[in-house]
Amino acid sequence: MSTRRDFLRGCSAGVAGGAAISGAARVPDKLVVLTFDDVVKSHRTVVAPMLKELGFGATFFVTHRWMPDRENFMSWEDVAEIHRMGFEIGNHTWTHDNFATPRNAARLEGELALVEQALAKVGVPRPVSFAYPGNSIGPEAAKIVGAHGLKFGRRGLVPEVRYEMGLNQVGAAFDPGRHHPLVIPSTGIADPCWTMEHFRRVIAGAREGHVAVLQFHGVPDPTHPWVYTSPEEFRAYMGVLKQEGFKAIALRDLEPYLDRANGPVDPVLSVRHPSPRFGRLSLPVEAEATQADLDFWLQNMLVDHRYSLAEAARVCGLPEAEVKTKAAALGRRASRKAGEALVLPYPGGRHPRIGFLEGAFDPQRGTKASVFLPWDPESYVVVDLPEAIFSNLGLIFLAHTHVPTLWNEQNAVLENVDWNREAGYALNFKRQLPNGIIFGASIQPRGDRVEMEMWLRNVTHLNLTGLRTQVCVMLKGAPDFNAQTNDNKLLRKPAAAVRSAKEDHWIVTAWERCGRVWANPPVPCIHSDPVFPDCPSGQTVRLRGRLWFSEGAPDL
Repeated sequence: MSTRRDFLRGCSAGVAGGAAISGAARVPDKLVVLTFDDVVKSHRTVVAPMLKELGFGATFFVTHRWMPDRENFMSWEDVAEIHRMGFEIGNHTWTHDNFATPRNAARLEGELALVEQALAKVGVPRPVSFAYPGNSIGPEAAKIVGAHGLKFGRRGLVPEVRYEMGLNQVGAAFDPGRHHPLVIPSTGIADPCWTMEHFRRVIAGAREGHVAVLQFHGVPDPTHPWVYTSPEEFRAYMGVLKQEGFKAIALRDLEPYLDRANGPVDPVLSVRHPSPRFGRLSLPVEAEATQADLDFWLQNMLVDHRYSLAEAARVCGLPEAEVKTKAAALGRRASRKAGEALVLPYPGGRHPRIGFLEGAFDPQRGTKASVFLPWDPESYVVVDLPEAIFSNLGLIFLAHTHVPTLWNEQNAVLENVDWNREAGYALNFKRQLPNGIIFGASIQPRGDRVEMEMWLRNVTHLNLTGLRTQVCVMLKGAPDFNAQTNDNKLLRKPAAAVRSAKEDHWIVTAWERCGRVWANPPVPCIHSDPVFPDCPSGQTVRLRGRLWFSEGAPDL
């Protein structure tokens, strides 16, 4: 294992500090980046007006985490006002969780999308800058931040400095020749122990091709006293910058100083902080479940769904070489009878949609079942059972991340729950929501058709009404049916059907108490969406549906 000194030596490798980078502008002296985290109310009432008066730029990193406390934190409209004042709005995730672990990083992209959607509603453009919540960093998170299209990521003082609050430490100043733009270091993190002398030490790093990046929270911050800065102290700090000729910019304004085509090799992209508790790294819930039943899932992925070794390794959370070794010892599943459908849990990892991916981040596999076509063992459709449940309380379940659910508004996280497997390839699951509502589903092949059921039990003191559901049949895995058009669809309530390209087969689905039938060409998919009866407190309601196959036009 490399020592801390070895690591810091690696951080220093590459272009020498102060040198102009090919293809990028030279960093001037006295350049600072001002950043403000956590949507504290004082950002709108104190910070933004003061910076506007001084002619300074800044980035405000926003999260939904504390927004329900409107006395101390901003609303989305408050954030929009700061944007309209000319400041950059950055993404700080929805829940402000620790995304340094693979488990939490698995839902990071969905959280980024939730923030983007909320900002779009108030006219704020999609952010290009990101701040790691709690300054927690990990290789999985950094990769997702980049893949999502973000251009800048701000971290804390770690790993260059063993950061502790209250010690007035100075971190690395940003050097475009050494630091990757997705892991830009903070030079200082303001807290109540800061002095003017320390502030001057922090901004002194803004020289010889380096940028001082300052991290503030509330000014003041009554609910987070450990990062509190008084308005008087903040005005004094900003006064020094103004009087001494510093230029204060937003994180996005670093772009001219970057050579994107020849970026630095930064070892911080592989750093994990904080270290895992007890030395054990928590994997995504689906990866842990896959490893616990590895033989089944390898057969499911590599044989039935024809995943590549690389795809299977990502689902398993294991090295590809290890997956290859274990796969070599797999047995073979008993062959099914000709003309019969086969139902298996969908293994996840591979998105079940072709298009409209921005409408389904981080899809959970636990509601998704693959139905293999009776005449083609290599083709399958994926039934999302259910994709969504609406009620008089709001959107109480969504099997991916898109629009905010009731639980997103409460910053609650719903982890994946896998199917239970029964004899005859039948599947069922049951899950409980945070307010006590319990729901479940089952799906079972019956020769050339598939029978489905959903149920919901109301274990709350409220009566549930308006219980609309969405049951999505996604066609990506059936090439003869997955044209992204509605020209091959037949939508006649309660049935939704899709015709093969060869025009010799149909796939049909229908549910009792169907509220609507529809199709989404970009996905592509078909829907027959049922509506549960109203469910009084203490009662259980049920719905039945079917998926079947037809040679020639179905009789609807």
